[in-house]
Amino acid sequence: MDPRKYATLLAVVQESAAGRDGNARALLDRAIGDHLEAGARAEDLHFYLFARALTRRLASGLAEEINLYLRQFQDTQISLFNLLARHLPTVALTAPLANELLARFVGGHDEVTLLDIGIGSGHQEVAMLRRLGQQGRLPKRLNVIAIEPDAGSLIEAQMALFEVSVELGIELEFVPMHKVVEDMSEADWSEVSAFECPLVVNASFAAHHIQCTEGDTLRDRIFARLRELDPDAVVLAEPSSNHHAADFVERFNAAWHHFGITFKLIDQLDVTPEEAGAMKMFFAREIEDIVANGEQTRCERHEPVESWVARLRRAGFTPYADFGFARETRHDLVRVAAHEGYVGLDYADETLVAVICATSGVPAANRPRRVRRFAGLQAVGG
Repeated sequence: MDPRKYATLLAVVQESAAGRDGNARALLDRAIGDHLEAGARAEDLHFYLFARALTRRLASGLAEEINLYLRQFQDTQISLFNLLARHLPTVALTAPLANELLARFVGGHDEVTLLDIGIGSGHQEVAMLRRLGQQGRLPKRLNVIAIEPDAGSLIEAQMALFEVSVELGIELEFVPMHKVVEDMSEADWSEVSAFECPLVVNASFAAHHIQCTEGDTLRDRIFARLRELDPDAVVLAEPSSNHHAADFVERFNAAWHHFGITFKLIDQLDVTPEEAGAMKMFFAREIEDIVANGEQTRCERHEPVESWVARLRRAGFTPYADFGFARETRHDLVRVAAHEGYVGLDYADETLVAVICATSGVPAANRPRRVRRFAGLQAVGG
């Protein structure tokens, strides 16, 4: 991409960060008008997605013009997520890698509890159970405590897990918590700790949604609560970039860099130009949240992977180290690499997405068993 386009947007961001929104808006409108008149190219989608986010932040008068350009990609009939899951390795490889780790800690028990933060529709968990079935290591009984703010997804996860439990012949108890993890009450935390069997925690692309500002300690406090539960393992899947920064210029630069590298990766995939454009549009919502929304309303607060590993250490967890299986996962464009505390999906010499794992340091068999205080908890649904 022409570096002048980045320089133009950076100047807009710097003016806005300095409180000169009028100057920023004038710069942005002129830049968009010039580039649209010069003729937009598909390879410039990186520029236009960030420019649109800035039009929303600054209430620019050219928001509709840029939307007209982007509509050619929005109108595609391709299912964006399915397209990413098939072709983009930083998406396609993440769940299998996380499931390899989860299976190590969930499998082989008579009874085990999975605390799933942001379970979504449960597709990852279904795949993990089928993997354990292939290995002959299914637990006899699985308790799933599912934290999920979307009610429809929670119902889908419940149905999917009950169906696979019947298929595989295991007992399932499903405990739905229709909320985000930061809204868990003392009673909720007690309910999790009530199970007397080994506990495993999973959070796939969910931990960065914990709502706190850069200087807040809420994420540290939540991980400290998780450590109090004494889980056998915590497995996280997270993009690696500093979109948690309160400084607007720093956050913009981190986002421009992270998504720019992701778009370069997409451009190297064996897909049509239309599919490549559609895949980039999948990230439009994240870009807009990071760039357009105010500090108190932003949701996509990604952090560098090193920050997550450090947070787990501060909470008292021990980074996991047995990532030899990563060598068995290969891709032509990304490197699946073991690092300290995580497996990285690396491209252009940096980690774009990380699968992070840490343990409590003491195997469940060597710990006192938990006392289950909530006798009579029953599975919901069916």
